[in-house]
Amino acid sequence: MMNVKESELINALQQFDELIMDTPDERKFVLKFKDFIITLLKTKTTTVTIPIVEVMTVIKTKKLLVFSILKKEYDNNLIMNVVTQIDVEYREAYRKLYDIKQQLGIIKRY
Repeated sequence: MMNVKESELINALQQFDELIMDTPDERKFVLKFKDFIITLLKTKTTTVTIPIVEVMTVIKTKKLLVFSILKKEYDNNLIMNVVTQIDVEYREAYRKLYDIKQQLGIIKRY
C-alpha cells in the first residue's frame, strides 16, 4: 500500500494540504508558497512523478491572489515562470492529485 521510499513526497504533499487549508490567500504568504513550490520541485521520488501540474492548478484555483502574485512578481524566475504557465482543468488536477495521494496512503480532502 504505502510506499516508504516516497517519504519525501508524502511529507511534501501533507505540507501542501496544510498550506492549502490553513494559509490565507494573502500577499504576506506568497513567499511561503514560493518556498514550498521550490522544495516540491527538489523532492526526490522513485516511483511517482512529482505532481507539480496538479499542485499549481490547486494553488491557482484555491489561492488566486497568491498565484497571481507569483505569476507577476516572479516572472523573471525561470522555474516560477514555467510553473505558473500551467493550465489544467481543476477537477482533473484534483482527481490526479487525489489518486497519487491514495497511492501514497495520504487521504485528505479540501
